[in-house]
Amino acid sequence: MSNKAAGALTAKAKAMFGKRIRPEDYQAMLQKKTVAEVASYLKNDTYFNEVLAGINEKSIHRGQLEALIRQDLFQRFSSLMRYANSSKGGFYRYGIIENEIHQILNCIRSFESRDYMQFIEKMPTYLELQTSFKISDLAKVRTYDELLDVISHTDYAQIVRQFKPLHMEDFDFTGCESALRNYYFDTVLKIIESDFSGKEKEDLRDIFLTQIELENITKIYRLKKYFDTPSDRIKELISPVHLRFSKKDLDYIIDHCNADELFDYLAKSAYKNYTDNQRFIYIEYHTKKINYNINRKHLAFSNNPNIVLLSYMLLSETEVQNIVDIIEGIRYRIAPEKIERLLIY
Repeated sequence: MSNKAAGALTAKAKAMFGKRIRPEDYQAMLQKKTVAEVASYLKNDTYFNEVLAGINEKSIHRGQLEALIRQDLFQRFSSLMRYANSSKGGFYRYGIIENEIHQILNCIRSFESRDYMQFIEKMPTYLELQTSFKISDLAKVRTYDELLDVISHTDYAQIVRQFKPLHMEDFDFTGCESALRNYYFDTVLKIIESDFSGKEKEDLRDIFLTQIELENITKIYRLKKYFDTPSDRIKELISPVHLRFSKKDLDYIIDHCNADELFDYLAKSAYKNYTDNQRFIYIEYHTKKINYNINRKHLAFSNNPNIVLLSYMLLSETEVQNIVDIIEGIRYRIAPEKIERLLIY
């Protein structure tokens, strides 16, 4: 990438982040009573006005609204990719791989819920030209074998096949999800190892290893809190990666800490400078907030276009999830203060 292109990408990504949803926007949306009112606010008062320009906000379904917001995120990524180094294009497949895994897991969830329509409405068919299998083919899937047929020519097939149950009620969803997430991170880290060097490589590894480590903490908490999972089983389900927590640290947490003690352990860890003083009960709030703060730091202080682009996209994904949480919360009549506890900004 030329210095001119690198400078243009960095400047554009930072300018786009400057147009992000602000705290006052979240507060305004939290006061809305219907999904239509949220759609109207996004259309008329935020930078989502372009992607929502043609909608009838009074009749839009929450699944359609979420799909359009995610489509806008992909379009922003595509606009920034025009400046990126094509010789390192393989690295930028990280977003496609993550989306493919997300859709596979959502498809499996639909077997149990039988809510195929909601699954179909949220499918990102705009990714079709980029994906290793046809996302739209998942709309026809109703059984595990049909899913395996759709992904048969991909790396995912071998992973998903090994978890095939005799009966869906016996399906090890956590194990399958962990295996797919491990594949995702292994693939990305191998690309970083082969295609990058120096501080750029170090910073990219930091961003992804932080994600892995915080996902491990979240998983440990949930397995302890809600499933009373034995320590040996927890160790099987987490990724064998260490950054700010050593293996000894994680083993101690798994073997000796109860779920609620994880909050204090996290607050005293090497992540302490990225936490805040909120004492919410959601472990996801704390781990996502840490990740958000680390990526904001990278975006603010880095002039490396690859770091800036990656940080911007991860911050934008958090913003999209905030909007989705508000939409879902309003749809199910959850109190605004409870929805607010989920928001990261």
